[in-house]
Amino acid sequence: MERKFYEFSQNNSGGSFDVDENVCHRVVIEAKSEEEAIAIFEPMIENQSGSCPCCGDRWYISPDEIDIAKFKEKGYPVGIYSHYKDAEERWFKLYGEFPRLEEPKWETKMFKEFKGNIYFESIEQYYQFMANAYGWTTPDIRIHYLDGTKKEIFKRAVAEKV
Repeated sequence: MERKFYEFSQNNSGGSFDVDENVCHRVVIEAKSEEEAIAIFEPMIENQSGSCPCCGDRWYISPDEIDIAKFKEKGYPVGIYSHYKDAEERWFKLYGEFPRLEEPKWETKMFKEFKGNIYFESIEQYYQFMANAYGWTTPDIRIHYLDGTKKEIFKRAVAEKV
């Protein structure tokens, strides 16, 4: 059986996120199909708060399938803009732990940016990247595996220096 992972993202509906033993900002379900992932996920959000008139629905029930193999092949471009005085150091603090398809270098298109191309060797590594970049809750991401185990992933922050 091929391992597939489906991501459900929570909207900041009403100005907050719901967090409990099953859900947080991003919930990832390992399943055989999208339909199975939805069937596993829906009971988890039964007692969550709903939508609000200005922000919309709390949960997007159309999950994204995450394919780690495509990142190994094509990479994931990441950069730090030059307005950070420590852009190169910041790049390595944020992305240095990830394998690289392309070493970072300075590029100028519209803006000057220290940019490289990383990839991910596992679903956990990808979600550590996502938590670092977009984490809003504690934990930031929960992965629910087919065998019933869970993995919580927490944001690792870099001190701000502008």
